[in-house]
Amino acid sequence: MAIGYFLFVAQYLQLVVGLSPLVAGLRSVPSAIGFIVGSNLAPPLVRRYRPATVMGGFLALAAVGLVMLTQAGVANSLGLVIAASVVIAVGLAPVLTLTTDLIVGSAPPERAGAASGISETAVELGGALGLSVLGSLGLAIYRGDLARLPAAVPPDAAAAARDTLGGAVKVAAMLPNSLGMAVLDVSRGAFVQAMQVAASISAIAALAVAAFAFAALRHVPTRAAESAEQAKPITDTDCFGRTRGCVPEAVPET
Repeated sequence: MAIGYFLFVAQYLQLVVGLSPLVAGLRSVPSAIGFIVGSNLAPPLVRRYRPATVMGGFLALAAVGLVMLTQAGVANSLGLVIAASVVIAVGLAPVLTLTTDLIVGSAPPERAGAASGISETAVELGGALGLSVLGSLGLAIYRGDLARLPAAVPPDAAAAARDTLGGAVKVAAMLPNSLGMAVLDVSRGAFVQAMQVAASISAIAALAVAAFAFAALRHVPTRAAESAEQAKPITDTDCFGRTRGCVPEAVPET
């Protein structure tokens, strides 16, 4: 569900802050870099720490970024939104990487392709559900707050403004200056409030998943411990129950 925050950040940069699509894209580059950095942090960390600790910790970090996003306002919050996006990206990237690794690694070699497909489908489905749920919730909050539009706004213009923030921006450009500014203030304030609520829900969801991951994966060892275990000589006494590489040591002839 935390992935749904992308829906709000992109619109915030263009329709609330007023950046052009090109500049908004450039402002999103730090979060993309954060995602790359986070993805590369996962392999070395999982060798030293249990996957439960790594996933739980980074999900908690993503929750911190989402809490930062709840503090964004209509004005003077561009830096905060960019910083929050970077923190969220760094927090989510290792989780996605480790999830795929754990799913594929737990499957037999002949089923690795199917396991990878299931993992990818689950990520896409979770992202789509997050976008739909948070988008619907945000739209409901936005439309509810736009009941405060000035009475002087024509009914057709008010209906267009209630549809989307983009519609409100277009309507404001066609109205007299003072009335247009009033429409912008109300609509942008409503959108930011919707974004804050969505970020709060996403933060709670991230913390809940962090707790679940820590509890469900606490038995999974570190990569270093797993490699050391696989490298140990396997004797006929500890071979029972082993499913991979179980070749008892040769017994010397007497």
